[in-house]
Amino acid sequence: MNLKIGLLRNINSKSVEIYTENSYQIKSSNSDKIHEFSKNDKIRFHVHESKVSFRLNNITIGAFDTIYLKKPNNDTTSFSIVGIKPSFNKRSYYDELIVFSSKGELTLVNKVDLEHYLIGVLESEVGLNQTKDFYKVHSIISRTYALKNQYKFIHEGFNLTDLVNCQVYKGKMYNHKNIIEAVKETRNLILVDENMDYITAAYFSNSGGQTNNVEDVWIKALPYLRSIHDPYSMDGQNYVWEKKINKKNWLNYLQRNYKFPTDNAVAVNSACNFKQEIRHKYLIDWVYKIPLTQIRKDWKLKSTYFSIYDNGDGFLTFKGKGFGHGVGLSQEGAMKMIDLGYDFLDVLRFYYTDVHLIDRRMRDFYLID
Repeated sequence: MNLKIGLLRNINSKSVEIYTENSYQIKSSNSDKIHEFSKNDKIRFHVHESKVSFRLNNITIGAFDTIYLKKPNNDTTSFSIVGIKPSFNKRSYYDELIVFSSKGELTLVNKVDLEHYLIGVLESEVGLNQTKDFYKVHSIISRTYALKNQYKFIHEGFNLTDLVNCQVYKGKMYNHKNIIEAVKETRNLILVDENMDYITAAYFSNSGGQTNNVEDVWIKALPYLRSIHDPYSMDGQNYVWEKKINKKNWLNYLQRNYKFPTDNAVAVNSACNFKQEIRHKYLIDWVYKIPLTQIRKDWKLKSTYFSIYDNGDGFLTFKGKGFGHGVGLSQEGAMKMIDLGYDFLDVLRFYYTDVHLIDRRMRDFYLID
C-alpha cells in the first residue's frame, strides 16, 4: 500500500534540486514523453506561473501541471531534495515524488510504501537507541494512525503531512537496524476496536502514574482510552515537575476568564490549595467548571495532573506529575515495561483497553463478517 505524504509543508518552496541513488524516470501530466535519468544527472524544479518548470542537466525541458518522479521497477531506492529558493539542507526519501504548483509554490508529495513511511516516522518521532520491542510498539501505533487519518489532507492532493499535525516524517535518515527490523516484523499489524474501526492510538511522554480518560481531555468518550493506574511511568525522566506562579496573577486569570469569585475567601483558598490525589477534569470541582486542559495550555504546564500550594509569600507552587495530555500510551511507561521483560503486545494491551491486534489486510473480511 502506498501513501502520499505532503513534504516540507512548513517551507514555501519555489525551487528545488533532486538527486537520486539509482535510475528514475520523469513523466508529466500533459506529455507522453518519458525522461530517463541516473545518479549523476542534475534535476531542478521551479515554479513558472501556475506550472512546474523542469530542467535536466541545465536544459529546460518545459513547464507542466504535474511531474512524476517514478521508479522504473519495484526495487527499494531513494531520492534527495535540496532547497534552492529558499535554501534548505538535503533530505532523502524512499520511493517516488510528485510535484505540482499550488498558490505560486511547489507542492512536493512523497508517494511512498506504507512500511517505508513508518521507518521514517520512527526515525523522526522516536529517534535512536531504543529497544526493538519499543520500536514495534510505535510501528503499530504509527501504522494505525496513518490508516485512520489517511484522508485528512486529501483535498490538498496528499494523505498526510510530514509535520506534527500528523506524524513527524523527515524521510530516510539513519537506516537504523532495529527500526527497520521492528517495522518489518510487525508488517501490516494495526489496532482496532470491537467494531473493527482503527483506534485513536494516542500517546504522550509520561502519565505521572495515572492516564486520563479521553473525554476529560478531548470530547468523545472511547472505550479503549480509559484512565488506568500506571506504576511504570513513576520515576521516569518526566515523572514530576514544578512551577511557581504569582498568586495575584493566578487569581486575576481565574476572575477574568471564568468569573471566579475572588472576593470569596473560601473560594480563593480552594483555588490556591487545590490537590489531586487522582486525576480531575476541572479545577476545584464541577461547580466552577474550569477545565484543567485549558489551564495547562494557558500557563504552559507540562500536564493537567498537578496540585497547588500557597507559599504565603505571594507565590503559588504548582507541583505536577507527568508530561503530555495523558491519554493512551505513556512512552516512558512503555520503555519501563519492556525493561522489566514485557513485550510489545503486553505494552499495547496495558495502555489500550480491550483492543484487537489484526493484520490490516483482514479488516475488510472482519467488517463483512
